[in-house]
Amino acid sequence: MKDHFEIENFLDREDYITIEKNATKKESFVDPNGVFKGTEVSKQQWFDESSDLGKMIIHKVAGVEDLHNNIIDGMQVCDMIRPYDVHSDYLVQKNQKPISDPKVHDPSYTIIIPLVDGEYHTVIFDQEADYNNFSTYKENNNKLDNYVSDEDWQKYCNHCHKIDQKYLTIKKVFHWRKGTLLAFNRRLFHASANFEQPKRALVIWSSR
Repeated sequence: MKDHFEIENFLDREDYITIEKNATKKESFVDPNGVFKGTEVSKQQWFDESSDLGKMIIHKVAGVEDLHNNIIDGMQVCDMIRPYDVHSDYLVQKNQKPISDPKVHDPSYTIIIPLVDGEYHTVIFDQEADYNNFSTYKENNNKLDNYVSDEDWQKYCNHCHKIDQKYLTIKKVFHWRKGTLLAFNRRLFHASANFEQPKRALVIWSSR
């Protein structure tokens, strides 16, 4: 399994039409414990494999060699209002309730497919864990001698807790491009780079 990979132009014109035709009311997601605790950070349209949108995604994913033998744990269209801070997606949750069981299927990839262009980035770190909360990681690991530079932290992560910087090193910064698929190991800690204008993406979680 790769740490991460990209596929340019993963979505085509018909896919965008399907996404728009199947738009439904989105659920508000309020940050339960991050830097924006108690504040709405996104609106999420969850869907499953029985929907037209879900069928489209299943068909598209089936054609990706690196995703063969993967199953889908969750799918959503996400309108992001504020940037997420450092976390992993080891356990997929909906309304803070698990919808996947790592003991049954091994978490594999978080998949992000931007539905907009712009100065948006996803920051993937080298550090990983088999739990979601970075606070737990800090409790069980030491600060690093060589960590994310002040320049990069200010550029991408100035919305995150400053102390987190000293526990992290950057593996990859993904510059959002509409329709490009980014997949990365669900164990890897990651964060949205800070942004000013809301953004939208398809987000999918897979297991093996």
